[in-house]
Amino acid sequence: MKSRNSSSTTLVDTPAAALKVAQNNKRGSSSLKNRGKGVVKEGGGEGDQSEQQVHIWTERERRKRMRTMFTNLQALLPQLPSKADKSTIVDEAISYIKTLHQTLQALEKQKLEKLQGLLNLDSEPSAVSVITTSQAATPQLPFAVAADQSWPSKPFPPPSMITTSTPPSGFQTWFSPNVVLNMWGEDAQICICSAKKQGLLATILHILEKHGLDVVSAHISSGHHRCTYMIHAHAGGGSCGQFPESSLSVEDTFKLAAGEMNLWLLSC
Repeated sequence: MKSRNSSSTTLVDTPAAALKVAQNNKRGSSSLKNRGKGVVKEGGGEGDQSEQQVHIWTERERRKRMRTMFTNLQALLPQLPSKADKSTIVDEAISYIKTLHQTLQALEKQKLEKLQGLLNLDSEPSAVSVITTSQAATPQLPFAVAADQSWPSKPFPPPSMITTSTPPSGFQTWFSPNVVLNMWGEDAQICICSAKKQGLLATILHILEKHGLDVVSAHISSGHHRCTYMIHAHAGGGSCGQFPESSLSVEDTFKLAAGEMNLWLLSC
């Protein structure tokens, strides 16, 4: 009986314990579910937080780059104080760029004067031939033309089209050992004689393009050891090219281009 009572006690106690265990298991499963939901919610929060951190980092880097650029720009403007706001830096930069452009124009004029001194371009131009009424259709060349050379086919205007404001129709000639420049108005003939040099034609065209001079026609004669270039160039309405606001006249532009060609030939 004692053993039976003990066994019955055990049997009575066992369901209670089982019930308690079942309740604990149920609580554990619900807590696990809640924990799982919490993990999912926590994961979504981490995604939003990471995007926000990326946005903050991007904005911080952008501001850092802006500060660096303004610092570099301020370093190029020596007249600015160390503590200048951004609007002042931008205004001073615009003013400084205009000043540099004026300085560039002055240096271009000095360069032209030095080229004139080097190439004897400061001498009075010689009007080699003057176009008269009977010569308007066929202008005289200021030098002898070889048999293998040709004159550009662009027709000259008849005398009736020439107004009183038109400059003299005679050639104005400047020359150097390798380059001869003949000008009339906004057109010019550039004659270049040189030993064969690699890249000479490309350099000539680059110089003309740099000064905004259009090539109307070009004739090239090549021998065994030398080449002759005859180029008809047009100024196309004045100064243009890389420096559209340059104050150089058409005449000075042609002379500057011819001087650069001659310097390139002498330096090679």
